[in-house]
Amino acid sequence: MRTHGPALLAYATRLTGGPSAGAAVLEDALVRTFARGRPPESGDDARVAVRDAVRFVAVRRERPAPATPPPEATEAPEVTDASSLREALAGLSPRERALLAIRYGDGLAVPAIASSTALREHQVRDALANAAAALGLDVSDTVEGGVVDTTTVAVGDAP
Repeated sequence: MRTHGPALLAYATRLTGGPSAGAAVLEDALVRTFARGRPPESGDDARVAVRDAVRFVAVRRERPAPATPPPEATEAPEVTDASSLREALAGLSPRERALLAIRYGDGLAVPAIASSTALREHQVRDALANAAAALGLDVSDTVEGGVVDTTTVAVGDAP
């Protein structure tokens, strides 16, 4: 984990939107990966197993209770710059954010995401459609695009 830890933490942070949430997800993913009794055989196998566990944990975390009531729902905001994108992403549920990050960050299609996160395809499709609509993205591209193959070849420092 000394070798791949920083990249995995960055990946968890990307899926969750914050460093503390990313660290918590990575910690849970490490427990999930290594508490099973039989650890992965190599460092690259461990990295892939932890990355998959990060995806699994990230889509199952709950939204923390808000300190103030959420604003009333309105039309989807037009995302024009990085700060408004961060605000729009913060309005998504943890599952929607993580799935959207997996869809666009990793380029995976709904079947591959469902396989990687142990969710049903319709759950992934519904969450992605809600996230895309909330961000004003093309829902059909979000739900229908991406790569179906989840085969991973470990090369370099990628999470």
